[in-house]
Amino acid sequence: MKKNVIIITLLSLAFTLISPFVFNAYVAEKPAELPYKAVFGAPFPYLGQVEDLPEASTSYPVIVELESPFEEKTDFSIIPFVLSFLCFFLLFFSIYSIIARFMDRKPIEKEPK
Repeated sequence: MKKNVIIITLLSLAFTLISPFVFNAYVAEKPAELPYKAVFGAPFPYLGQVEDLPEASTSYPVIVELESPFEEKTDFSIIPFVLSFLCFFLLFFSIYSIIARFMDRKPIEKEPK
């Protein structure tokens, strides 16, 4: 069981770290303040980058993609990161538990008549 929990933990950590690059920020209308701070990550956004958006209102909606955290200044929030990791961990652990229960279940023997 320990080996499976470690594998689920690593899988959850990988999904948490990859999620900001998969899910983009969508800006439907021109924000009140420019430059705009876009947040990335799922299910709880934990990375933020300041982005320059177009001035014209007709240019919206805009999809903003995360740029490399090594090239751009990126704000990191630990609490949403932990919550995202916990959500992925609980999701994968529950799926693993359901599948393992069905695989390990012994067939019910019928009583002879």
